[in-house]
Amino acid sequence: MSRIAYIISAYKDAPHLARLVAALDDRADFYVHIDLNADIHPFEEALGDKVTFVPRHRISWGGWEQVEYQKELLAAVLHSGIPYTRVVCLSGQDYPLWSNNAIHRYFEEHQDTEFIGGFNLTHCTVKQQLHKITHYHPFRDLPWKSIWWKNKLIVTSRKLAQILPIRKAPFAPLEGKQADIYFGSDYWAITLPCARYVYEKLCTEKDMIRYFKTCFVPSELCIQTIVFNSPFASKGLLLEGEYPGLTRLTPLHYIDYGASIRVMTLEDLPVLRQSGKMFCRKVVSGISDRLVEAIERARRE
Repeated sequence: MSRIAYIISAYKDAPHLARLVAALDDRADFYVHIDLNADIHPFEEALGDKVTFVPRHRISWGGWEQVEYQKELLAAVLHSGIPYTRVVCLSGQDYPLWSNNAIHRYFEEHQDTEFIGGFNLTHCTVKQQLHKITHYHPFRDLPWKSIWWKNKLIVTSRKLAQILPIRKAPFAPLEGKQADIYFGSDYWAITLPCARYVYEKLCTEKDMIRYFKTCFVPSELCIQTIVFNSPFASKGLLLEGEYPGLTRLTPLHYIDYGASIRVMTLEDLPVLRQSGKMFCRKVVSGISDRLVEAIERARRE
């Protein structure tokens, strides 16, 4: 019988995270990372022993620490010794659109599929996308308390990187070779063997890690590059042709990407139903409550 490991990152809205865990609590275990910038006590009170909390990292959006917490979550799953059939990466502001039976059935029907999107950036002709890897993006992981000064430094360094003739090759060092780099969403669902392969590479490929530490949002690059340069590549969801955008590269989630990810409300229910997606994001306590109630009614039908 299938069993799912949900790995979840969160930094706010403990009540919704508890609601998310309760909704998915069927033949599943939960491994949770709470941003070190956040107060963990509300999460501990809301979740108790329903989840496994992993060692915490101080997260800055777009920095390498986002990959480090994914590594912590994968380590907890693998070290549990439980033979999960699927490892599903979520955020603390997700919510399932499908019933648990439908989720398990779908994964059972697609046992070999790695639900991770990938687009080859190495050969991308869109400069804005290629610059994510060829330009240097340092300083995002600095543990500065002043976000204002930190952002000023990040913006200044990015502008300098555009002016100075210092570039990185659009290839990542992996297994002693120059590997093509792939871009995709943070949110994926991979098999346990694939998760083990990814974790081992995150532990051993030091040159690759050094490369991605100065890329833009390495959590959308590093694991994707490992998977699509691995024996699991043919089972992943590779998108070819023109740059498809993150919406198409997020295989199981409905997300309204824009300048920021839009919060879902009851008005979005028809679109969510038509999307065919397994999860949606962003769902927020006090704003999305009526939507969650409507989704729950549909999940029980």
